[in-house]
Amino acid sequence: MTDSILIVGGGIAGLHAALECTNAGARAIVVERGPVVGGRLAATMLEPSAIGDRSEGTRTPLFNAIQENENIELLTLSELENIEGKPGNFTVSVREQARFVTDACTRCKNCHTVCPQVRPSEFDAGLTHRKAISTPMSDTLPEPYFIDIEDCLNTPPNYLPCNRCIEVCDDNAIHFDMALETVHQRQVGAVILAPGFKTEDPSRFVEMGYGAHPDVVTSAELQRLLEDPGPTGGYASKPSNEEYPESVLLVLDNPSPFALYIVASQVHQLLEQDVAKVAVLILAQPNDESREAAQGLADTAGIEVFWGTLFKVDPSEDAELEVSYEDLTVNRFVRSAYDMVVLCVDVEPPVGLARLAEAAGIELTDNGYLAVSGGNGTVIGTSRDGVFVAGCASGAKNIKSSLTESQAAAAAATALLDPRVLEAGSDEAAQPAADGQIPPAVQNDMRKQLEQLLYALINR
Repeated sequence: MTDSILIVGGGIAGLHAALECTNAGARAIVVERGPVVGGRLAATMLEPSAIGDRSEGTRTPLFNAIQENENIELLTLSELENIEGKPGNFTVSVREQARFVTDACTRCKNCHTVCPQVRPSEFDAGLTHRKAISTPMSDTLPEPYFIDIEDCLNTPPNYLPCNRCIEVCDDNAIHFDMALETVHQRQVGAVILAPGFKTEDPSRFVEMGYGAHPDVVTSAELQRLLEDPGPTGGYASKPSNEEYPESVLLVLDNPSPFALYIVASQVHQLLEQDVAKVAVLILAQPNDESREAAQGLADTAGIEVFWGTLFKVDPSEDAELEVSYEDLTVNRFVRSAYDMVVLCVDVEPPVGLARLAEAAGIELTDNGYLAVSGGNGTVIGTSRDGVFVAGCASGAKNIKSSLTESQAAAAAATALLDPRVLEAGSDEAAQPAADGQIPPAVQNDMRKQLEQLLYALINR
C-alpha cells in the first residue's frame, strides 16, 4: 500500500493538485522539469504584495503553503522516465539532473557576479539576462542557485577550466563533482500530469515588425512586464527607454477563446495602470463567435476593437511606432501611431510532451496535446487507468479551468489510494470522480484563499 501520488509539473495546476492531495491525507511528489517550481505564475505566487491592488481577501502566498507542507516532496530539474504497475500500486522512475549547488547556498549573489557566461533569461521572456549560475527571482522554491551546465564553461567531471564561482562561494555550496544524473524510484497510487504549455516562437512576427524596435513586444513579454516581482516592478514600461506608454495596441491573428481571454486580461491590467489609449486589432475575418467575444471585450473595457489585414509596424522618427493595416470594417487603409505594439503569440504543447506521454504510456491528440477522456464537463482521465491530466497539457485553458481540473484530478487520484493509509484528520476525504467529472468535495479555507488570489490576476 502507498499513500503517495506523483504529480508531473510544478506550475499552478500541479501545485494546486499537490495541495488538494495533501488536504485529502495523501503525500504528493512534485516532479518539475525546471530548476524551481511556480511555472509562469511563479512571480505572482511569491510575495504577499505580488497581486497588487487587484487582490481581495487574504494574501497568503502559495509558496508558503507548499514550503510549509511536510507532505509535499519537490524534485526539480527532473523528468518522469517510466511507470510500471497498476492503479493504486505504480512504481515510477524519475531522472533528476544535477543542480551543482547544494542547500548550503545562502543566495549571496557572489557567484552570479563573477560568472562570465551571459544568456537571455527564459524566465523573463528574454527581456533580461542571466548567468550560467543563476536564480530566476530574488526568492524561489527551492532556494539554492543552480548551474545550467549547457551554458557553463565546465563539463564535469572531465575538466574545470573555470572556477570563478567556486572561488567566491564562502558557503562551499558549489560542487562540480556531483553525479550528473540520479534516478529515483517511488511507489505511488496514481499519477497526475500537469506540465503546462509553452508559447510559440515569435520569429514568425518578424515580417510584422517584431525585432525592428524594442517597443514591439510579444504578449508573453508584456505579461512578464506586468508581473511583480519582475523586470519593471509590474509596470508595462517601454523597453526602449523605461518610460510609461500613453498608447498600446494589442494585435492577434488567432481570435480563439484562449487568445481573447489573454488579451482581455492584459487590456484590463493596462487600463488599471492608466494607459490612456488601449486598442485591439484582430487580423482575421470576424465570425459570429469571435465577433461576439470581441464586442464583449470592447463593451466591458471601453476600448476600440478593429478587424484588419495586411498589418505592418514601422518605427517613426519621433519614437512612436507607425502601424498600418487594411480595416475590414470600413474597407480602407489605416495608419495610426502607438507607443507600444503587442503581438499576441499562440500557445503550444510544452517541450518534451511527446516523451512524457511515452513514459506515462498514454496517447496524444493529433495536435500534440495529451488526450483526455471522460463524461460531460471537466475531463481529466487518459488512455491509461490511474493517470490523470490537469491544466494546459490537454489544451489551452484559463486559470480557473486549470484549477478546476487540478481539483478533479486530485480527487480522482486520492480515490485510488487505500483509505487506511491516508493521514488521519485530513481536511477532506478522498472521493471518486465519476467519468472524470468534478467530484463533490468540501471547499477548505486554503483553497478559497488561493483561488481568490489567482482569480484576481485575471480580474474575475
